[in-house]
Amino acid sequence: MRLVALSISAALMTGCSWPGGISGPGNAYQYSQGGYAQKSHSKHRYAGKAYNLGASGHVGAMSGQNPCTIFSPIQPIPAGCHPTQVNLNGQNGSGQPTMATGGFGSHVQSAHRVGDYAGPKGRVRKPKLRGTMSFGTEQSVAGTLVAPDAAGYLYDPTAFAESVTVGTPDLLTTTDYSAIVEGISSPSLSFNDIHQSPLSIKAGAEYIVNPRFTLFANGGYTHATGANDASATVVARLTKTVTEQALDPLTGAAVGAPIVNTEFIPNKEVANFVADFSEHRQFDLEVGARRYFDPIYKEQGYRTITPFIGAAVGLSHVNEINFKTKQNQLFLEDAFTNGTSNYYEVPTAGAVTKLYESDVLVNGALTAGLEWQLSPSTALAFESGLKAYQKRKFVSGDSGDMNVVVPLTLRGSYNF
Repeated sequence: MRLVALSISAALMTGCSWPGGISGPGNAYQYSQGGYAQKSHSKHRYAGKAYNLGASGHVGAMSGQNPCTIFSPIQPIPAGCHPTQVNLNGQNGSGQPTMATGGFGSHVQSAHRVGDYAGPKGRVRKPKLRGTMSFGTEQSVAGTLVAPDAAGYLYDPTAFAESVTVGTPDLLTTTDYSAIVEGISSPSLSFNDIHQSPLSIKAGAEYIVNPRFTLFANGGYTHATGANDASATVVARLTKTVTEQALDPLTGAAVGAPIVNTEFIPNKEVANFVADFSEHRQFDLEVGARRYFDPIYKEQGYRTITPFIGAAVGLSHVNEINFKTKQNQLFLEDAFTNGTSNYYEVPTAGAVTKLYESDVLVNGALTAGLEWQLSPSTALAFESGLKAYQKRKFVSGDSGDMNVVVPLTLRGSYNF
């Protein structure tokens, strides 16, 4: 339809003049009634208000516009305009939009879409709080839980002496086996020797101050079973004394002085103690902060791996620590007669020795790790570092050592 109208308009321009033309400086373009309107009151009259460019209020709107602009596909081409110069309702002759919005080219369509959907939108809510749960362990790297003098191992060699007597009518032979203590080797036992790899579980909340800084608070429980390794060794000089006494066969009375022979075995482990330590139970409360850095890996927008550092302080309630001893004693006769080292468990052993009373300890930690953002709401983090516990006092009143550990923690979080 547009092509037909433009063709007819071009044909008319070749045979007709544009009576109005440009009426002079300051005058607007006007459509003539002649040639296109048979009567001034015709319904097809272009000089009406809709297209009368000289009408009130329209001159200002048209000033500065391309004079080859038309507003309907059936409107004739203005005088002096080539069809390629004609703008139809904001489109130029090449069909590219010009739009009064100021957008040009391919951006106009986007501007239109923005305009179509423009309107009040709710603000994106940034999460401020997330819940956390972690599992981990603590490997002690410094500190002695029990020193030799605190263990209180006691060994009385006379209680474990052996004696064998063999008699005939004319000879009585007595063999005595005993030990002279040369030393008790009682090595210091570290926290890791006694309570290896305590397992802990924690739950808490983390407040997101900004994308790089958070505050957190946790509560947790830690448990470890006690070790029952050998913790003391008694080294002694073994003695074998053989006494032969001649007897009167008729009366059984001793005849003459006895004959005594002695043998020794030096530096022999005559006994050892095995200490069965009580379990470790610990309840924790801690608060701290984390500082996040730029991600070192990004995938699909939200999947990132971000390094961080952290610091925390807390209180830990720990249970009392004690141990029950088990003593293994060497068979003295076998050591001399067979050269073997066979031991038996002393049935009367088993005294309980208390090392520490229950206590509340202050602790502090410095950590570093990586956090992997699994989804917009969930993340997984691995962290490690150093953590130190306040010194404990032995039951005797002496001060123990500070326990320094390396925590290894796997933490999951969910944004609320």
